[in-house]
Amino acid sequence: MNELFEFSAEEDAAGPSQKNWVVLSVEDNQPYQDVLESALQEVAFEGRKIELLRASSAASAATILSKRQDISLILLDIVMETDDAGFYLIDTIRNVIGDELVRIVVLTGQPGVKPHDKAINEYNISEYWNKTDLSADKLKTVVVSNLRTWQISQQLQIARRGLQMIVDASRSLTARQDTAEFAHTVLEEIARVINVPNTGGIVCIVKTGIESLQLAPIVAASSHFRELIDARLENVFSIYDDDRKQRVEKAIFEAWQTQQHIFENDFTLLFFDTSEHDEKQYLILVDSPHALDSNQLNLLQAFAENISSGFVNQALMNKLSQLAYLDTPTGIHNFNWLARELGQQSTYHINNSSLVLFRLLNYDTAEIMAGHDYATKMFKAFCLFINEQLPKHYLLAVWDRETVALVFTLDKKPGEDKLKAIRNTTMEMDELDIQLQFQVGTMDFKDTQSLSLAEVLVLANTALGKARSSGVDVYNFDYALIQRLANRMRILTALKKALTTRESFFLVLQPKVNLATGKPVGFEALLRWRVEDNTLCPPSEFIPIAEASGLSLEISEMVVAKTIEVIQRLQAEGYSLPVSFNLANSDVVSPIIFNEIHRCIDEQEIDASLLDIEVTETQAAEDYTVINPLLRSFIDKGVGVSIDDFGTGYSSLSQLADLAATTIKLDQKFVNDLTAENRDKALHIVQMIARLAERFAFKLIAEGVETEEQRQLLMENGYQHAQGYYFAKPMPMDELLDWLAKT
Repeated sequence: MNELFEFSAEEDAAGPSQKNWVVLSVEDNQPYQDVLESALQEVAFEGRKIELLRASSAASAATILSKRQDISLILLDIVMETDDAGFYLIDTIRNVIGDELVRIVVLTGQPGVKPHDKAINEYNISEYWNKTDLSADKLKTVVVSNLRTWQISQQLQIARRGLQMIVDASRSLTARQDTAEFAHTVLEEIARVINVPNTGGIVCIVKTGIESLQLAPIVAASSHFRELIDARLENVFSIYDDDRKQRVEKAIFEAWQTQQHIFENDFTLLFFDTSEHDEKQYLILVDSPHALDSNQLNLLQAFAENISSGFVNQALMNKLSQLAYLDTPTGIHNFNWLARELGQQSTYHINNSSLVLFRLLNYDTAEIMAGHDYATKMFKAFCLFINEQLPKHYLLAVWDRETVALVFTLDKKPGEDKLKAIRNTTMEMDELDIQLQFQVGTMDFKDTQSLSLAEVLVLANTALGKARSSGVDVYNFDYALIQRLANRMRILTALKKALTTRESFFLVLQPKVNLATGKPVGFEALLRWRVEDNTLCPPSEFIPIAEASGLSLEISEMVVAKTIEVIQRLQAEGYSLPVSFNLANSDVVSPIIFNEIHRCIDEQEIDASLLDIEVTETQAAEDYTVINPLLRSFIDKGVGVSIDDFGTGYSSLSQLADLAATTIKLDQKFVNDLTAENRDKALHIVQMIARLAERFAFKLIAEGVETEEQRQLLMENGYQHAQGYYFAKPMPMDELLDWLAKT
């Protein structure tokens, strides 16, 4: 048997077939981008050329990565929008998108921003190069070597997935999954083939290292040998008289030495060797109560070939199971096995169970400081330690390279006191007592009945990650947390689908008015998303999810386009008033947004004075050195720039003096506090911001005005413009036009 399995080609293989290799260059230096493209133009690996994608910022790169699944290598400049924009992108790739395979090579012209050792230690980076050290030939070598590594990793991932599918499919064909079951079935079939119902038999397994054949264990037996199961081969001879004992014993040793079958009239020895696959050999003694005729011997000999194939298949199946369901470094079942076992549980059983995750907090540090082998050995010792401390679990598996998972029935689930006590217990490794820092997360499956098992396992991992960032030692994933995380997953799925057409997104406009007259002086455009059940998903829910998943730039592009349409529609109706729109934090510095706004103005699609960009004070302060020049260029073009939520951020006086803005918007918190019982503090802040606006020549707008008292107080303190429900709520275009007609 040369080939046990033949794999047909997948229609949608994960890696490219004859297509070009896809390489993404993330670099804000366009001339250097041109140099890279020129250097790689003629590079080929395995007969396939390179398709180079170009991104000039981390934000635009995140958008490309969210859409393309075939990128093998990223050539990344760290310093772009900010000094560490590249590292934020790496974090998005590894932890948000979840791509552990793509190779990332850092090319930096400013190595002092983050030293080489620190970069390699803290981030999953393949290589780190100074641009000045990377010649064209060296670049080609780096690219090809990383493509080769990516290809190998991709093939291993596909193969591993294929092995799991093969194992599951094969197991569904037969219940004979272990040696004892298979051997017992073999004995039954032998008896049927040679028509001897009471045939006896012995199956012996010999592993490498057993010194004596007589010590080989008996794992299956029938008839008068049945009582010898789990005994050793030496015990079989006690049931024979001396003459038969000598003949059988001699034949057994001959079969073992010659590794061949032996056929006698009154007994048969069948030898099978699977040591190539699992270091095992098998011997079956067929002890017939009467002599077998030539026809029976021929049948038995022919059937022995089938048995041989069966033993080999079983050895391969066990080997495949190890590859698919065992964590090789520790020899413990892996996450795939755990998911399969949980998936086979009854609803009652799973709802009566609890998942407990133990995650090491210092694995990465140990790997960096002491090496991969030591870290792996430490994690294996940790798994054994947890297993010894909590023996009442019914499932144990390696969750990932730093986490071990245990499943308990609810009545045996360890309490929080027990878990905390384990955290303070030392474990033995290399004859030394060490104390490892780890975090524990617990979740009862009964709290997740509305979710699929796959969703539950993903959410448990996400929840433990959130608990880790909060510094909680023992964290309980309660129902509310799981539901919140599940809802975010559903929102992300729906958001990605909605963005393909953009039809469910629309703008509403809230008027900005003159406080004295109530007449409109402009509008703020606010994005709304109508989901499939015809309800609105609040921006406070979907915008943070979009930013975390690399979709915010797509949304910002859409908002810019829709805002321009709104301005054009208002002008057509006879209203030439400015419209402001909000940009996600990371998208203010996006070249795509920057260029699109400039294009619309240069091509006279809109008058620059009718467009106003809103950014938060916190954002303007944190990204001051990057964002200020960009906002200044908009102002020079005639575009308005508003600082939203002013008074809640952290801008310094020096930043304020040079802040690239035309308008500051008083945060609605201070407006609300004007009518609170203790309003003195709010009144002082309102007055101070009014003086700052006058001193630095900013226009001033108050947000969230809801009462006549607030309107009067604002006017008394120098405010001329405001927005809020007291004047008008945000309205769709048609409703706004009706409001304007009546105003």
